[in-house]
Amino acid sequence: MWLLLLALACDSADSGDSPVQDTDSGPSGGDSGETGDTSDSGDSADTADTADSGDTGEPTPVIVDEPVDVVIVGAGVAGLAAAIEAFEAGATVRVLEREAFAGGAANYAGGLMVFSGTPEQAAAGIVDSPELLAADWPEITGGNPADPWFLYFAEQNVLRVHDWLSAMGMSFTGPMADTPRGSADRIHVPKGGGPGLVATLVAAAPADVITFGATAQSLEVEDGRVAGVRWSDGTDDHYQAADAVIIATGGFLHDLARVEALFPELPVDQLVYGSSPAADGAGLDMLTGLGASTQNMQAIGFYAHATLSPEGEHQELVAGAFGVYPWVGVEGVRFVDEWDFRGFQVGRTRAMLPGGDVWLFADNALEGDDFFPPADESVIFGVDELVASGIVVKSDTLDGLAGDLGLDPATVTAQMAAWNAGGDALEPPRADDADDARGVVEPPFYAVPVVISVAKAFGGVDVDLQGRVLTEDGAVIPGVYAAGELTGMLGGSIVGDYGFTGSLTAVALGGRVAGENAAAEALLR
Repeated sequence: MWLLLLALACDSADSGDSPVQDTDSGPSGGDSGETGDTSDSGDSADTADTADSGDTGEPTPVIVDEPVDVVIVGAGVAGLAAAIEAFEAGATVRVLEREAFAGGAANYAGGLMVFSGTPEQAAAGIVDSPELLAADWPEITGGNPADPWFLYFAEQNVLRVHDWLSAMGMSFTGPMADTPRGSADRIHVPKGGGPGLVATLVAAAPADVITFGATAQSLEVEDGRVAGVRWSDGTDDHYQAADAVIIATGGFLHDLARVEALFPELPVDQLVYGSSPAADGAGLDMLTGLGASTQNMQAIGFYAHATLSPEGEHQELVAGAFGVYPWVGVEGVRFVDEWDFRGFQVGRTRAMLPGGDVWLFADNALEGDDFFPPADESVIFGVDELVASGIVVKSDTLDGLAGDLGLDPATVTAQMAAWNAGGDALEPPRADDADDARGVVEPPFYAVPVVISVAKAFGGVDVDLQGRVLTEDGAVIPGVYAAGELTGMLGGSIVGDYGFTGSLTAVALGGRVAGENAAAEALLR
């Protein structure tokens, strides 16, 4: 390793293009403890010199940091879980985080987690088990319940995530139902939601290992093995050598061009950001540049719970009204059970509906509803503000509203009459939710565009059961691991066409797996 450090300090060669040789074996880590201390930023650089060359041909200073056993790129839930695990295994650890804070996408989420067989379920009289979760998995996600990563998830989600977090002092409310519900209520909410989960993990992480404002630029390869990370603090370039590298940089869905490439049929003007602003696919690019394989990249979790915001392009506003009024497509007919609007199956159905446009029809009762950005409920828009901005269409008659949208008035009127009567072939509203559904009766009438929120990547970089990154032919790329949404939440992908609520459980589990195995490998070198 010191030969590599010397090369970085003495010449301008970039080793990122070195061939990566495969291997068919590697260590497996065991289960380790879950204690730690507070986290902060710190720079462990021990020397500075010149290396590499920029576009001008001038030498660029590179600070060569003190080597560590394990370097982790990304301080989200997966990265924090990996750091805790690797440190508890006895490894020296450093975490490079691009943002000025830890937590990644969990900071923007409600923190919902899925478990099968918890004390909270037992207290509520709910019988659940890994076997029941496996039986429900095809219905919930379209996934294969025999997939090795799913089997590991089903067997370990309580022990290695729920109980692990509980030992750190985390408590959970729930359980609640998923959409689709499955045979048991499994959704648990950690205290404080996503930010509360992050705070718990940060408090348990080893002290002073996170360097904030650290943007990873490339993975460096020596003798066919990933040996470190080239990164920048915005002023200086650094090189962090390590015996094992974990990439946990999150997903790619904030880059809508990537989404368009996967789904060219989607109406681009109706795509809104439902993911973390940092989900730009940087880690995905680093790993695929080394030959990493991906799987199930089209398994994107779409939501249909929002309309367009006047605050900016591809921004969304949400409201509870999306579940209590009827939706129609370009043919003027309904096509989903609107009550399940928070689920990925309804989201995907809406996203793939031919014709692109979908409208929520409502009457004057909508004037009492608030529309707001998901991350800030204090910013409130009324429906008439959205009419004034040109987002929502308003008319004194249903026929007039349909005509303004280019829909057949007779078809729309018939659809609203069936909705108001309480049911049709789609059977909404559900009997137990009937009191919440609203009729479309009293003018004025409104049509609210139901847009496509691009939320979660359930496909990603392929990894083995130790978290090691794999090539297209299934060979291990030595020295590098991956976890979190970068790996489709867990293992590359454990779903079919649909995602699932509570994916933070899978993210935390994948982080622990990568952390323990990366530490085991590093400590053997």
